[in-house]
Amino acid sequence: KRFGQDILKKPWGIAVTADNVFVTDCDLHALLQFRKNDCKLVKRTGTEGAGEGQLDVPRGLCSDYNGDVYVADCRNHRVSVFSKQLQFKKCLASQQLNSPVDVKVTPDSVVILDRSPNCIHFFSRSGDLLGSCVTQGEDGTVYQPQFFCLDVAGNILITDNMRHDVKILSPSGHLIHEIGKEGQER
Repeated sequence: KRFGQDILKKPWGIAVTADNVFVTDCDLHALLQFRKNDCKLVKRTGTEGAGEGQLDVPRGLCSDYNGDVYVADCRNHRVSVFSKQLQFKKCLASQQLNSPVDVKVTPDSVVILDRSPNCIHFFSRSGDLLGSCVTQGEDGTVYQPQFFCLDVAGNILITDNMRHDVKILSPSGHLIHEIGKEGQER
């Protein structure tokens, strides 16, 4: 099955729920919802801009246990939150972010990958900053973060486009391991 044929221009992020597939498109400045069973477009939201519900180069996204969709709204320097029906709900972290590229939600927090200055930020579900960790240490831990996920232990796995590898960081941001490091046998 193909989602978004003749609809999408530059799809970037994807999140899947029981019934739907949500996709961000950087060129359309939009969040699109497709039915998972037949790939049909259900709804599109977002237009280019900085107002409520508008997006400017949306990147990574995720959904939470309520079905709300969190979008890393890169050029608006925030995370935009939409209901499962794609109604705008709120913005998070609009004063603390520079270039958010990915977002994940845990039961207790919203975790945001900010590409400039290479930080992981932890916010409460209501939007209060809980803490941050810099992912670019003296050893150049992460040069160009793109996507991330959290494992069951809370460790952070980040793709690094510049170093062509994946970094595993502790919840506090310390380097644990590198996967696929240049020069290693693949």
